Amino acid sequence: MKRLFLLLIFSQIISFAQQGYPIPPDADERLFYIQHSDNHNTFVYDLNFSENNKINHIDPIKIYRIVYTKGGVKEELSSVQRKFAYGITFKKIKESSYEFRLVAYPEKKLYLELDSKGKPQVKTIVNGKKMIVKRIFISKAVTKSVKPKIDFIDFYGNNEFGNSEIKERFYL
Repeated sequence: MKRLFLLLIFSQIISFAQQGYPIPPDADERLFYIQHSDNHNTFVYDLNFSENNKINHIDPIKIYRIVYTKGGVKEELSSVQRKFAYGITFKKIKESSYEFRLVAYPEKKLYLELDSKGKPQVKTIVNGKKMIVKRIFISKAVTKSVKPKIDFIDFYGNNEFGNSEIKERFYL
């Protein structure tokens, strides 16, 4: 719960945002990205390939942020962001398949795998629905409290077969 609180500190979000948000440039290795309503800075999660074009088993996911408040500059996460908010923990399940969790929200399991065409994807279950995650948006309830409170998390992506777009809102 402390890590979730720190994620909220980094997010500083308001519930009406998302309109006009920039979309990070598409990339073949793109897994998903996280945005929040404090600003348009975006946390990007890409597959990390090794030299032989296979998943890097030591560090399978590259995480960085695009700082749109500085003109779209790509930056590494700070050690605090990596350790308490946007970093991940992972374990290998089988060849080219991993279970991972965001450090700020370790209760939510995410699964990295390659589809039948070798394209990377992240799957999870939200509200009982299996989905392929494309982006996540975090919103905070408007309160007068000093301690931030998440109002909801929106998961955007496709159904488990990849043939229809879905959005699932998750309340903590």
